Amino acid sequence: MDSFAPVKSGEKEADGYREIFNEMLDYLMLIDGQTGEILEVNNIWESTTGFKKSEITGKHFSTVFCDEQIENAEELEKIMTHDSVVSSRLLRRKTGDPVPVEMSLTMVSFRGKNAILTVLRSIKERLEAEDKIMEMNKRLGELNSTKDKFFSIIAHDLKNQFNVLISFSELLLKDMNSLEEKQRFYFLSQIENVSRSTYGLLSNLLNWARSQTGKLSVCKDVVLLNDLATLVVGELAGQLIGKNLKVDFSGNALVVVYTDEEMIKTVIRNLLSNAIKFSPAGSQIEIEIREEKNHAVFRISDQGIGMDEEIQKELFKPGIRSRHGTANEAGTGIGLTLCYEFITKLNGRIWCKSAPGKGTSMFFTVELPQ
Repeated sequence: MDSFAPVKSGEKEADGYREIFNEMLDYLMLIDGQTGEILEVNNIWESTTGFKKSEITGKHFSTVFCDEQIENAEELEKIMTHDSVVSSRLLRRKTGDPVPVEMSLTMVSFRGKNAILTVLRSIKERLEAEDKIMEMNKRLGELNSTKDKFFSIIAHDLKNQFNVLISFSELLLKDMNSLEEKQRFYFLSQIENVSRSTYGLLSNLLNWARSQTGKLSVCKDVVLLNDLATLVVGELAGQLIGKNLKVDFSGNALVVVYTDEEMIKTVIRNLLSNAIKFSPAGSQIEIEIREEKNHAVFRISDQGIGMDEEIQKELFKPGIRSRHGTANEAGTGIGLTLCYEFITKLNGRIWCKSAPGKGTSMFFTVELPQ
């Protein structure tokens, strides 16, 4: 091929231009300025698009593009009045698959006639990076919205919780000597319940904040899942007594798992708190732990108000306001979101089975030791 530059040169110089032209990593194409015929392409076309030079040269330039608008002479017309034109196009592989490119057109002299040097640079990676940035920005917007919603809900709930604590404490202090023992016990039990509930709320908020900022590390070890469940039941004994609820460990065998002890305790605590919250007074909560193949399955079932399908679909999504319990207990909805994030981090799965008025069963899986 002759040099495409508008200069006359010797054989060595022409060979040098030819070598540079062929070895360029951008798609290079020389087009006849009058007919639109492809005069020359460089080597990269065959290795990346599947088109051999012989299949491209002599054809109209539109044959190598996917987008139909390239068939007209709009770029050619622009070049007549501008030094160069840059636009985005879709290059076509031989298989028909598109390759997004940025196209630059420049008028040159080739073999004594006007020609167009077309430089096409793949922008696939750039577009993929832009898509990732857009997705990250969308996710960041959702997280900020969720954070604002959580803080608004939690601030409201904390204020209510402390108001209850202050009210009961004031009544207890004011009428300490005149209150009967049964009344004092009631006030103290309410203070304990509200204190534990507030502590759980703050713990969930702290854990959720740590998980969102990537500061929550997973520390796995071999633990007895039954012991963790028993420990959490003991922690929530006050709430169970307050609603006269019984917890039944339904014939569980001892199951050893490989997991993060504190994260699993947080999950069990949230699930049991929810079961207590939505259970009618005097009913029963059942906990079952069993092995299945390479994991353990933890189930906690209540005889409470249950959920319809719409509520179940939104159950683990952040920012969903929790319903009030059977004793008008409030909630933020952060607990189940945290359960989902923790179980996911621990390579497990969490789901539920429920129906209105039929109670709810919550399940999650935990890895077994290898």
